[in-house]
Amino acid sequence: MVNEWMFHFFRNALRLPVGIMVRKVHFDGVENFTKDVPVLIASTHPNSFFDGVVFEHISGRRVYTLTRGDVFAKPVANYMLRSMRILPIFRARDADPKTARSGNARTMDELFERFNLKHCILIFTEGVAYPEKAVRPLKKGTGAMGIEMAKRSNFEMDLHIVPTALNYTSFWPHLFKTVHVTYHKPIPIKEYTEMIKNDERGFANMVTDRVQEAFDASFVTTKGQFTEEKEFVHELMVNENYEAIPFKIKDRWKLSIAKANQMNEDFAAKVRSYQKSLSKYEVLDSNVGNRSFDFVSALVALVTAGFSLPIFAIWWLLFKMNDRLVKRSFKNIVFRDAVKVGIGVVQALGLGIGVAILTAIFLPSYWWILFTISGMYGAICWFRVFEGWPHLWSELKYVGLKDDDKKILVDQRTAIINSLS
Repeated sequence: MVNEWMFHFFRNALRLPVGIMVRKVHFDGVENFTKDVPVLIASTHPNSFFDGVVFEHISGRRVYTLTRGDVFAKPVANYMLRSMRILPIFRARDADPKTARSGNARTMDELFERFNLKHCILIFTEGVAYPEKAVRPLKKGTGAMGIEMAKRSNFEMDLHIVPTALNYTSFWPHLFKTVHVTYHKPIPIKEYTEMIKNDERGFANMVTDRVQEAFDASFVTTKGQFTEEKEFVHELMVNENYEAIPFKIKDRWKLSIAKANQMNEDFAAKVRSYQKSLSKYEVLDSNVGNRSFDFVSALVALVTAGFSLPIFAIWWLLFKMNDRLVKRSFKNIVFRDAVKVGIGVVQALGLGIGVAILTAIFLPSYWWILFTISGMYGAICWFRVFEGWPHLWSELKYVGLKDDDKKILVDQRTAIINSLS
């Protein structure tokens, strides 16, 4: 096991770009993410390395992420990734058979150590990442890993496999994503000891089926039929569950993702009719749903405007340069959000250091610390204000509508909400 100093460094450094790129994070079924036992999180994989960031740096739990083994080929990369709590798992295409076998054997040894320490391991059951709202065919590795840990521990390890759906409202180049994580009922492998002993394949298939059921129930799938309508409904659900103040929201998601995924023509027609009305009255669903506005961030932004607004302007330009660089240099869209976060960390640290140096030169005593912190946080608040501006502008139009027109919109929205309840 290597020293994890880079994890602790990045955990703090990521607060700046993640505070801009992520609007809200919902964690539901938190009681299923069991404590005081080893946990194998079996998650969807829509957004490459960014998915690991959600669990490792935002969930509040000690999580190690399994990722493709080929990126560990260089000694420096191997050390850095391991020190960030990222471990290799080799697929057939990641290395030659001998390297893959020896690499996976070492990883299994390390996983067994981690599980004995009651740590959590994140595995992506789809095996590959792609930034779209669709579930790819599941691999059998999750169940196989449970079997391996059971056998190594002589069936004494109380490992819980937790099927987990990870959703994003959008992918690169969009900022201000809402992230939604749903933990489903765990599969305690000790309860399946006899099944594992007698029918390993049956156990692996059962685990895969349970994970698939969880994904079908809680992962927003818009690829295929009614794509535009489902995308709109996803945003509507986010608006319905929006809370202005907290960044992390636990166990308060109210609407059924499974029902959105099962959309039929009648449901889609309701959505299209509502969209048409919104367009007619030039308002947003967030206005009709009475979504709150983040007035606290607006207040902080205004109070600190004298020094936070210039920082925001520079930061905004840096993000634009970031997007241009990512688009030009990374043709594979799978990694663009992850690379954007990585570059964002460097940019944010550079900007923060620059602000600290300038304020230290011109301000007496320790005032530079206060101005640096408030200036950087105020700049993040400006990002939030600009993200919420379309809602606030449309709110003025919505307030000016006739009561009868408002009722039409509210009734149409209520019909959609009822279909999701």
